[in-house]
Amino acid sequence: MTQQEMMQKAFGIVALRRQKAVTLADQRLAEVRAKLPQLELLEQKRTQAGLRAAQLSVSGADRAQVDAALAEAAACDTKREVLLRENGIDPAQLKPMFTCPICQDTGRASGEPCQCVRALVQEMRQKEVNESSPLSLCSFSTFDLNKYPDKYVPELGLSAREHMTDVFHYCKDYAEQFTLKNPNLYLYGYAGLGKTHLALAIASTVLQKGYNVVYVSAQNAFDAIEKEHFQSEEGGTLATLCDAQLLILDDLGTEYLTPYVSSCLYSLVNTRVCRRLPTIYTSNIVQDADLHRRYTEKIVSRLLGNCECLNFCGEDVRLMNK
Repeated sequence: MTQQEMMQKAFGIVALRRQKAVTLADQRLAEVRAKLPQLELLEQKRTQAGLRAAQLSVSGADRAQVDAALAEAAACDTKREVLLRENGIDPAQLKPMFTCPICQDTGRASGEPCQCVRALVQEMRQKEVNESSPLSLCSFSTFDLNKYPDKYVPELGLSAREHMTDVFHYCKDYAEQFTLKNPNLYLYGYAGLGKTHLALAIASTVLQKGYNVVYVSAQNAFDAIEKEHFQSEEGGTLATLCDAQLLILDDLGTEYLTPYVSSCLYSLVNTRVCRRLPTIYTSNIVQDADLHRRYTEKIVSRLLGNCECLNFCGEDVRLMNK
């Protein structure tokens, strides 16, 4: 879903919470009134005194008359509270018990979406990522560096384990210190080396900070975009990807490439670069020549020219686990 769709859904949930709280309060009050007939009489007198004070104030009556009406209303409030407590009833229990004490389940505080709405959006986004990936299994604490060979690699000038330790700490710092000023990342290497694991570990940490994170595989994303194109739908998936505060596009290179998909990929990369929104790409494409053969020079230049490139090396961790 787009961020706007999630916000609308969250506002709907909060509105239902408020309606339920008000309905339950009305039911409790009706039950108490049935037991204490004098309660309703006091409430009627209080309402009449309040209205009389308002009318007197608007008509420019003497201040003493207004104060007398207000005093009568306050006296009714006091008698009501005494009556309830004498019968073992807490007056607060007859008021709506809202879920959010800040906005009282209106969804807005100081003219802005309340933090309860933002929390719901965060939960929905996390659920969305969980449904499309093993998010709950991928954290920094479950990333096992011992799976990487402690053997010297001449091309790296150190062992694969030492190199991946550096990559691990870079990704961990990236997530823990995340802001919208974070750089784009291009995580590349052969299959089974932990690219998706670390990308999802970043997603989990950044989601907990309250950012709008979208994770999707390149294949699923561009399949959806192509389908929406033929159905003449505008916005949709591409808009969601463009608007995410952090986008993780997994397995770049697995999508079925058509002229339209190629155009959409460039549009996505370019839009996010122009908006300065951080993106994490993962890919099994290791050689620059292969990348250039698959994509246009324009896409590769825009992509790699705005990314920190992290090379993943070692042996296939998934095969080792099996």
